[in-house]
Amino acid sequence: MSFAGRSKVIILDEPTSGMDTSARRYIWELLKSYKTDRIILLTTHFMDEADYLGDRIGIMAGGKLICCGSGHYLKNKFGVGYNITFVKKDSQVSST
Repeated sequence: MSFAGRSKVIILDEPTSGMDTSARRYIWELLKSYKTDRIILLTTHFMDEADYLGDRIGIMAGGKLICCGSGHYLKNKFGVGYNITFVKKDSQVSST
């Protein structure tokens, strides 16, 4: 309804929560196409959704905003995921 009324500010609280993957992607594309000349404030638990849709991303913890920036900035500052390193103690493999 907000899009039909040409609202300049739209607030969406987890709009894709509970949707299957294809429905989520459909909504993402819809939101992308409608975001020109609007401010869309969107809450989500999905980082891929925030990264795809957000020009700026704010991360909250304990009810407080703990960091804010573009997806690119946040990835450079905090990393894109986890790194795991395995160290093998012995180069010989037993035949048993």
